[in-house]
Amino acid sequence: NQKEAIVKPKPNPMPSKSKAVVSTQSTGAVEQLTNFFGMQPCERSDRVSQEKSAHTLLLAGQYKDGVECLIKSRIVYDGAVNMQISARSADPLLNELLVTSI
Repeated sequence: NQKEAIVKPKPNPMPSKSKAVVSTQSTGAVEQLTNFFGMQPCERSDRVSQEKSAHTLLLAGQYKDGVECLIKSRIVYDGAVNMQISARSADPLLNELLVTSI
């Protein structure tokens, strides 16, 4: 069972799109998502490359009653931070809850 949503916040009025800005914005989004979901990053996906404007964050954890869940978030910075979030677990309602909680 998989649920997916595309989250597109309002554009950031920052005029510069330098690599440092992209890395800082993406790193901030990675940290916020990790803290929000309270899960652990997998495969060093919490490390954001400065050369890329897109990043994939993989998170794993357990919800109440020991239900294991995974989250995959594709983060793209193009003046604003855009995310595509997918959640997987044995519980379809949990998948929907995780994706719509952002």
